[in-house]
Amino acid sequence: MALATGELVSIQAGRIRTMEMPEGVRVDFRDGTWTSAIFKAVVAGRVKVAVPAMEGDEQADQDNHGGPDNVILAYDADHYPEWRKRLGVAAMEFGSFGENFTVRGFTDEQVCIGDIWEVGDDLMLQITQSRQPCFKLARRLGQPHIVKMVRESSWGGWYLRVLREGFAEKGMAIRLIERRHPEWTVERAVQTMYARKKEVAAAQALSELPELSSRWKQELLMQD
Repeated sequence: MALATGELVSIQAGRIRTMEMPEGVRVDFRDGTWTSAIFKAVVAGRVKVAVPAMEGDEQADQDNHGGPDNVILAYDADHYPEWRKRLGVAAMEFGSFGENFTVRGFTDEQVCIGDIWEVGDDLMLQITQSRQPCFKLARRLGQPHIVKMVRESSWGGWYLRVLREGFAEKGMAIRLIERRHPEWTVERAVQTMYARKKEVAAAQALSELPELSSRWKQELLMQD
């Protein structure tokens, strides 16, 4: 029996591309040429979700994204109305935060590291870490302060690994079937990551979760 249920509201995938920041538009002081797959397009119909990546999806920065622990990025659909209000934009389509799965019924304050999801009839996923956005989200949205705002709100979303390959489609039910670490919400996890040099004991405890991504395990224990 499912512990909780939600819905897969939208699916997005994106290919790597190199872009130039428009003349006169500046959200940071980096070079204007940048490479990313953060621009995700809505996927119509069924899509295969497997290791190492979802069908049609790529990651440009393999040091910080992608890999077997980070196949899917999920985001709470119910955050979007508040972001539109905070950012003063009339429209913000699903996928604007670079997510693959836009979901309803699950949020950063409730989802936990190690949670296991069943999506549809065959796909099984597990939550491995919170998402910490970088400057590319600011460029994607044209909002220089969005990374700071996401950090303060803990509304970055979360990554999942594939436990059982399968197909996903818009409208499918998502069922939470196992929760191993109710004390480690992705909200708490990301704030622990940000404060890891000050909150050493909490960082150590988080790093010891077997289900945590290998990337985060390493980063949590780096104190230099």
